[in-house]
Amino acid sequence: MQKHIYSIVTLYFVTVFFSSPLFGQDSLMQKIALKEITLDAARIKSPKRILPFALSYKTFPQTQFNNAQNSLQDYLQGIPGLFAQNTQNFAQDLRLSIRGFGARSAFGIRGIQLIVDGIPETTPDGQGQLDNLPLGLIQSLTVLRGPASTFYGNAAGGVIQINTLSDFEDNFVRFRTQGGSYSSSNLSATVGLKNNKTKAVFYQNLSQSDGYRDHSRYKQQVFNTRVWHDFSSKSKISFQFNYTNSPYAYDAGGINLESVIENRRQARPQNKSFKTFESVEHIKTGLQWETTFGKNLTFSSYLFYAHRDFKGRLPFEFGGLVDLVRNYFGGGAVVEYQPQEHHNLQFRVSFADQTDHRKRFKNIAGEAGDKTLDQKELFDNKSISVLDEYRFSFGVLRSGLRFDKQQLGTSLVDSKTNLNVVNYSLGFTYTDLVDHILFGSYATSFETPTLSELSANPFGEDGFNPELSSSKAINFELGWRHIANFGQLETTFYFIKTKNELISYELEDFPTRTFYRNAGKTNRRGIEVQWELQRKAWHLLASYNFAAIEFDNYQLEEKNLSGNKLPGIPQQQLFISSSYTFSNGWGVMSQNQYCGSIYSDDSNLNRVSPYFLSNLKVWKSFNDLEFFAGVNNLFDRKYNDNIRINAWGKRYYEPAPLRNFYFGMSYTL
Repeated sequence: MQKHIYSIVTLYFVTVFFSSPLFGQDSLMQKIALKEITLDAARIKSPKRILPFALSYKTFPQTQFNNAQNSLQDYLQGIPGLFAQNTQNFAQDLRLSIRGFGARSAFGIRGIQLIVDGIPETTPDGQGQLDNLPLGLIQSLTVLRGPASTFYGNAAGGVIQINTLSDFEDNFVRFRTQGGSYSSSNLSATVGLKNNKTKAVFYQNLSQSDGYRDHSRYKQQVFNTRVWHDFSSKSKISFQFNYTNSPYAYDAGGINLESVIENRRQARPQNKSFKTFESVEHIKTGLQWETTFGKNLTFSSYLFYAHRDFKGRLPFEFGGLVDLVRNYFGGGAVVEYQPQEHHNLQFRVSFADQTDHRKRFKNIAGEAGDKTLDQKELFDNKSISVLDEYRFSFGVLRSGLRFDKQQLGTSLVDSKTNLNVVNYSLGFTYTDLVDHILFGSYATSFETPTLSELSANPFGEDGFNPELSSSKAINFELGWRHIANFGQLETTFYFIKTKNELISYELEDFPTRTFYRNAGKTNRRGIEVQWELQRKAWHLLASYNFAAIEFDNYQLEEKNLSGNKLPGIPQQQLFISSSYTFSNGWGVMSQNQYCGSIYSDDSNLNRVSPYFLSNLKVWKSFNDLEFFAGVNNLFDRKYNDNIRINAWGKRYYEPAPLRNFYFGMSYTL
């Protein structure tokens, strides 16, 4: 590991040393102008290089389809500060954390806002799911790292903004097929239509697998469509629709270390006896409209609605069978005013409502027994915000203020909880150093427990857990961007203080059922480094993350856990990838990742060993036809795909696959 760290550090200083003196100011400014990327992840569209906070941007040309397309993790690799787990357990969905936010999640995503084509994918209460993403359509993504409540509300960890295919010149039909280890298959068809004013994309996907572990097979189909229409050069509208049907995804569960050594592919016996699985049917639709008045005024709005029908079996009897119907909708309006060329003002209002009808039954060997819970859960959010960006000759000043009014409650308890939250941010970018850009920011954020977390009441009573409250964070960030002939380098230092940190745990009476508690305060200190170089046929990407995340003032019963590391988060991560495309259509990519050790419990009594992974893939293009193949975990390392935090009986481990393969082809008409 030390050799890899030394390599990154050496590369870092070599880049700094050779870039500045070798290139003149004029040529460099020309180069920056040619490669300027304008992003709207920070609400006001601005060039990436002048934004006063850490942000990663990745594109995926639709001329290459060699990504495995099994998980969003295939697209997120190499982003510093981001850690992904559960890529193989489709019953629990992908788990993501940014700077430690979201690590508590037993399933799905917490503390991170997901935006797909301008429409929120995250539910109003802050829960994200990725099972309905059209992975084969992803064209680009932007990751805003760190507290972002001023921009997006209920998001302490950051924002992942995904844009699907929209940039194509001609009509096309594309077929893609993929197979791999464990009887995995992935079939998709994409149709793109275009005329002078209207574009449309239709996407259908079917994926399934027997899974690496026993009792882990799944099946899923996704349909997605998006239509754009330009009424004029100043007015446009877009519509999107998504339907996802996953009839089954089985959960092998966490096992202890002795079981891993005995047989890492086995399922937890209790998970098999209770026939744990989930079934999901999801529908989502969204509408967006944007128009421009004159030269300096833009108005845009959006509406969305989603319906989710979830059925699941958990590995315990009382309340172990879940029937959940979720409906949520919302909308917003934005007025952006540019009184001067260097001055932007934005006013935004939004609303979102969520209703969960949650039923629980006894799980009698996989069959429904007596009803144990029947309640409706409500979450309502309204917000208003203002953003101000002022550009000087030497830099950019950006400030924001947001007010959120939230109300939540259940049908079984008369009283409702009202939460009013004010968040603000201030950031500055200094750009007068030509090829060196300095930035810094101060921001506050908040994160509410989700309805699923609140309904997990450890006291066995109706309604929500009365001892669970929202967490809050304060973020300080300093960064440096360096643009030179040796690539683009970004380094970010951050310090974050939180209070009422949300932590997951289990009880002896309900093993495998996850409950939540507040854990006092935490301190987060870290450094994130990312370097990228694109030179004709070569593409190089390297990132390094160091995160010291510790409890502060955390008392658990008679234990003082202050100073302990937050579980579920590696202290160090290193990623290096390189790819080369030959003139004859052949291409090869190598991806290498190091993940440091992870504590699996608040007491820091169990430490999971670090691991190093290598993936390799090759492809061959024949104009409209492309073949691809890849091998994951090239060196057959033993590691864990997921660590279950504070699991009862030390069942922390979900073993990951050893060396495995995939192959396929795509054809475009």
